[in-house]
Amino acid sequence: MLSFERPARIFLADEHPIFLAGLRFCLAEQPHIDVIGEAHSSAHLAQVIGKAAPDVAVVSESFNGVSVAEGILNDLPSQRVLVVAEELDNARAHQLLALGARGYVLKQSPGSVMCKAIATILRGGHFLDAADAVQTPAGKRRGSVLTDREQEILRLIALGFSIREAAERIGITTKSAETYKARASNKLSIDSRQQIVRYAITKGWFQ
Repeated sequence: MLSFERPARIFLADEHPIFLAGLRFCLAEQPHIDVIGEAHSSAHLAQVIGKAAPDVAVVSESFNGVSVAEGILNDLPSQRVLVVAEELDNARAHQLLALGARGYVLKQSPGSVMCKAIATILRGGHFLDAADAVQTPAGKRRGSVLTDREQEILRLIALGFSIREAAERIGITTKSAETYKARASNKLSIDSRQQIVRYAITKGWFQ
């Protein structure tokens, strides 16, 4: 259950009325959430959201196959936006987070995930659906502090750069970049780009 000093003001935007109805019903069960408005069309969506001034705008990634999330993020840079997508697209999710989205949730996820995402965003965090949280086992805490170079490589990978591109960007060889990535991954016990992105979110590298 969410708990805040006042009800969180949430705005919903999706082209499918049935999905919106289901989402509204799910959120209505949360006493500390108040759905203050909805939009079924992308027409003037940024202006509508800006006028409503919600605590969190839950916005579909696209309307009629045309992406609108990026435009919302550009037009309303201070608005907390939770993007809802039809399917997981890691590259797109990372791009939207880098542009300022506070979260990325899949439509097929349970309502509890949506509530968790909203709560996380309201507390100042970021939420990435279908991503494993990065946790360092107690036995690997010693020596787990990353060097500046290791952090730099992970940050570039999280932003979507390949190892070769990251190496070129900071002026080292690809082999050296791979070594730094391997060391960092071993220290943090992570082995996938998805986990690296999740770690980047917890470190605030997308802000």
